[in-house]
Amino acid sequence: MTACIIQSTRLLCKRLASPAPGVVLVQKGQKIILDRVADMKACAGDLVLIPEGATSDIINEPDGSDGYQALALQFAPNLIADFAVGDARPVQEVKVLTGMPPAFEEAYGKAIEAIRSGPLLPDSIAASRVNEILLWLGALGHRFAPITNPGPIERLRRIINSDPAYPWRAPELAKTIGMSEASLRRKLAAAETSFSELLADIRMTTALTLLQTTEKSVTQIALDVGYDSASRFTARFRTRFDFAPSEIRGHQREVDRNGAKTDRNSAALIAAE
Repeated sequence: MTACIIQSTRLLCKRLASPAPGVVLVQKGQKIILDRVADMKACAGDLVLIPEGATSDIINEPDGSDGYQALALQFAPNLIADFAVGDARPVQEVKVLTGMPPAFEEAYGKAIEAIRSGPLLPDSIAASRVNEILLWLGALGHRFAPITNPGPIERLRRIINSDPAYPWRAPELAKTIGMSEASLRRKLAAAETSFSELLADIRMTTALTLLQTTEKSVTQIALDVGYDSASRFTARFRTRFDFAPSEIRGHQREVDRNGAKTDRNSAALIAAE
């Protein structure tokens, strides 16, 4: 998946969990990652590496009237699993690579356009351009390591992320991942969460991304993440993030250029066979 993230207001987004390994190239403003040890800052031209499951507090800092803008690219887990890059170090936490070379930015732009091109470009070509970004990371000494034996909560997240609007229920998901419902609830309790909290968190995080990257109305986004009532969705969103959905948007988008394009979720981001 690729998306252009645009934001005109400085907002703190807490506990954002990445559903897949990915990278974010900052184009305007700054991305601030709050860390217990030392905060990180990515400025225009810097690249943020985000492994699957990484949870961070993020501030997208607008640059005056120009706002904040970044291009995000997420990789399908099987693409990562099938890709090896020498002795590069696995990315196990959020990292910032500063001052990416122009040649990388050119390759990044081509990968983004390949995903957005839909049927105009063969899947194998799109996949090779996405692979080039992984090669670049390897040349810089970094690689994404797949979660080879995901635990029940990681598996649960992957399933729910595949269709946040679906009316998921704990009993059916427990059965899907080969556990009893009681065992699943104990696992969630040990992680200081519950099934309903995990489901709501994934839905709200997905909604935040849609607010940042598309022109969809709040009502449509509510439906996309499983809420029939926009007001109930807004209340839940405010509870999760401490600000309303309307506070994300204070800008005009160029939809064709900046809208999130996910047409190749199961094509360009999957290694060519």
